[in-house]
Amino acid sequence: MKILFPYMARWHAVNWSRYHSLLYALADLGHDVYVLQPPPLKSAETNFQEITTSGHPRIRVLDVRLSAWLWELRMPLDKLFKKAYFSIAAYGTARELIVDERIDVLLLYNIPQYRFSGIPSVKVVFDYADDYIDMLSFELGRIDNPLARWLASRMLQTMMDRSACTLTVSNVLARQARGNVHVLPNGVSLEKASRPPPAPIAQVTKRGKPVVGFLGAFEYFIDVDLLVDVAKAMPDAHFLFVGTGRRWRHVADRAATEHIDNLQLVGGVPHDQVFAYIREMDVCLNTFTKLPVSHRACPIKLFEYLSQRKPVVSTRLDELAHIDSGFLWYGDTVDETVDSIRAILAGGPQVNERVELGYQLTESRYTWDRIARTFAGLVEPLLGRGR
Repeated sequence: MKILFPYMARWHAVNWSRYHSLLYALADLGHDVYVLQPPPLKSAETNFQEITTSGHPRIRVLDVRLSAWLWELRMPLDKLFKKAYFSIAAYGTARELIVDERIDVLLLYNIPQYRFSGIPSVKVVFDYADDYIDMLSFELGRIDNPLARWLASRMLQTMMDRSACTLTVSNVLARQARGNVHVLPNGVSLEKASRPPPAPIAQVTKRGKPVVGFLGAFEYFIDVDLLVDVAKAMPDAHFLFVGTGRRWRHVADRAATEHIDNLQLVGGVPHDQVFAYIREMDVCLNTFTKLPVSHRACPIKLFEYLSQRKPVVSTRLDELAHIDSGFLWYGDTVDETVDSIRAILAGGPQVNERVELGYQLTESRYTWDRIARTFAGLVEPLLGRGR
């Protein structure tokens, strides 16, 4: 297959998304991928914080030309505006590529790409990867209103109706989807998870203490205050936080002003270093703010933790009822999270059994190779091809 993917961020950025993992795995299977991306942008968003990373011979990344003045202009609703502007500007480029390169599949994933869903002569696959209406409400902030949510919902429904196939990241999100719906979860590359990092990682200053770690984007859907409060409540452990985002500064400021000396903030790191940091952790945290977008998510970090045979303490999320088979510990409050961490650190055969159960489930169901093969098996018949 030849797959065209308009991406509303920089492809080689700190944020290694679902689409990087899925499309790299599809490229490994012999499919050709074309990625459209906007120009660079100075932004606190991890999607625009670029790093040096290796490409793939079957993935071709193309910049879409935009007005530099308009692209760099800061304005209210800046994030929404830039997504919409890029999508409008990329439409013509996409149509040309579809004809010139004989693209088979157009992979879309968000409401600003509405116009793309009407392009003829290509099979549209819509990936419903987040609760976009809940995300829109957050981005609109004070001007969030029922009319905006209704309009966005209608556009989202139309995109699904126009698509040959709708994929959802979770079983919970699938209940809201329309059309030819299939659940395509997140996962992990076990091959990548087993590699040594290409460069040394930052020193972890654990000083003989057990290490409790968090990996992820410091955004509104992560309960960053709970993370900091747990670190403050456990001075006998070292807390290692890996990642960046719009709420990273809030965490750094709290750690400094409250003198939380056992909290180490590494910042954003290339994805090929992520697993080296996880190996430093004795306990991993899958902590979220309880919002619709969180309950309907399938956290990539969970499978990355499990790939390293690490015990995980998680917020109770609706989708985890479809994933957890008894291997997770839970913590919705500071006290409950601390209790779960201490129970793990106390050790015993039950801890090892639960950790191994989580690894075996990940290996059998949640690898990107398996997920990419499922994607191809769903989409190729739509093109008139067999499995």
